[in-house]
Amino acid sequence: MLKTLITEKELAKRIKELGSELTEYYKPKTDTIHAVCVLKGAIHFFTELVKNIDLNVEYSFIHVSSYTGTESSGKIRVKSWIDEPIEGKHVLVVEDILDTGLTLSYILGYLQRYKPADLKVVSLLKKKGKNPEVDADFIGFEIEDKFVIGYGLDYDEKFRNIPFVGYLE
Repeated sequence: MLKTLITEKELAKRIKELGSELTEYYKPKTDTIHAVCVLKGAIHFFTELVKNIDLNVEYSFIHVSSYTGTESSGKIRVKSWIDEPIEGKHVLVVEDILDTGLTLSYILGYLQRYKPADLKVVSLLKKKGKNPEVDADFIGFEIEDKFVIGYGLDYDEKFRNIPFVGYLE
């Protein structure tokens, strides 16, 4: 049975707040940021977030994965990578969920090689009680250690289109 963890209304409100926080952070530094969406899970979050950032936002998409079913495989699979130069740019990685931090650690290590002026992470969700390899600079919600679905998050490619964050009981 599908249970709601975070409603559509709660998501919209918090994402609007995150947009303001990010605008405040970046405004004194730059008028343009380069947002990198981590596909596929962060797509809905990314789409809403960038509309709430009051700056010029360039878009990039990377497609990496470490999950099979409900478990992290521990192996990072890169399916596609950014194709725009980010050297000297203010880069914001937009992630869906921070759990072990393995995928994010890989992404950040790789992006650092391109010498961005600034590299920050915003994650919609962070699991409580976890000690990830890297942390997010901006976090939407801290949640219990449950396997969550909806709002871009999936279970074997299903449930991504649910408009809220939920879990299967």
